[in-house]
Amino acid sequence: MRHRALQTALAFVTLVSTRAVAQDIRSEPVEIREGTARFDASTNLPAIRIHGKSEGLEGRARIRKNPDGLVIERLEATLPVRTLKTGMELRDEHMRKYVFTTPDGRLRDVRFVAERATCPGAVGAHTCKVSGNLFIRDVPRPFTIVLKVSDDGISLRAAGEGIVRLSTYDIAPPSQLGVKTKDDVKLQMDFVVDRVQEQIARETR
Repeated sequence: MRHRALQTALAFVTLVSTRAVAQDIRSEPVEIREGTARFDASTNLPAIRIHGKSEGLEGRARIRKNPDGLVIERLEATLPVRTLKTGMELRDEHMRKYVFTTPDGRLRDVRFVAERATCPGAVGAHTCKVSGNLFIRDVPRPFTIVLKVSDDGISLRAAGEGIVRLSTYDIAPPSQLGVKTKDDVKLQMDFVVDRVQEQIARETR
């Protein structure tokens, strides 16, 4: 009886300790600032490539640290299509019309949503393979981006890239003046992630 009572007591202590540790490793909200997105597309003419850039990338997530690295939970990022520029106004209008406008005439922003990603790595440096859904024209398709994340204890800076295949969205590669983009488009992201509490403190100073 004493042995069984001792086992029960030990089990209870273990359970309480486990819950205490779990409570200590809580996720915290973060927001994207200084977000930049770029795309790079090759064409049917080897000497010509189409580049675009936006500094309007925004989003939010929750993060937490564990003994193995960093965990990202419920990442939601939005790229306002009207902020995406290629350096030529006519080409921008063409891109918005033929790539980002739905069949019923609505211009829809690009969104990326991922539920969870584990980011192993040493203290201050992590590699995250983030898989989720990329929405173009409000159509979700699987998308994966590999991010390199650095953490200085206040902010996190992340940069990475992935490949978007237009045909998976039933989008015909745009063409203009005989120049036609290819199906695969490289999408790059670079952004700073601020802990919400740090951002509030900075804004109230």
